[in-house]
Amino acid sequence: MENKTGKYLKYAIGEIVLVVIGIMIAVQVNALYTALKKDELKTTYTSSLINDLTKDTIQLSTRIRINENRFLKHIDSLKSIISEPTTTIDDIKMMGQNIGISGLRTLNTYNNNTYNILISSGNIDLFEEHVIQQIMELNRLQNTEIGVNEGNKRAYFSIYTNYLQKYNRFEENETIKNEIWKNVNAIEHASIYVSAINTQRHSVTRYIEVTKDVLEKTEELLKTLKSRIDTK
Repeated sequence: MENKTGKYLKYAIGEIVLVVIGIMIAVQVNALYTALKKDELKTTYTSSLINDLTKDTIQLSTRIRINENRFLKHIDSLKSIISEPTTTIDDIKMMGQNIGISGLRTLNTYNNNTYNILISSGNIDLFEEHVIQQIMELNRLQNTEIGVNEGNKRAYFSIYTNYLQKYNRFEENETIKNEIWKNVNAIEHASIYVSAINTQRHSVTRYIEVTKDVLEKTEELLKTLKSRIDTK
């Protein structure tokens, strides 16, 4: 009986050991499978972020170039004329009649679909801490850029709308335009015109500054994400 009891006990212990080993192997296999799935998901998100950020760099670079080479140069040429000691208020009136003032091209539309999914799903935790910080810092700069430029646009378009209401150029009818401008008060016009040009220049200059900050961080994050893809 003692021998049988000992055999049963050894058998039971052996069974328990086998079960424990089986559970440990299953846990390890499951952990490995989960890690592989997370890595696949992370790779998918990385590729999507690279695609979004690449589109943003193209957009931002193009709009910075347009604002620097077209709008800012145009504004500065007007300001240089206004700043000339020989320029009179009648000259500024002539500028208003023939050149007028233009609008703004300071709207950036960011490709944030992947970022929004990462935040809403909580999957941003798939990335390393330093990458998460880069992503969050870029989003903060994007929101700062939007806030700064929205405020400047509102300030400018308040003046712009007022100016157009007072000094409509009627480009399609030269006769009407000449009759209207004949009675325009040159001093009053010069005040609004110069204010509009100065506000427009500030808006464009600040747009270029904050957009360059966003572009720099976008390129930095792109470099980080691409280096991860390249090392896989």
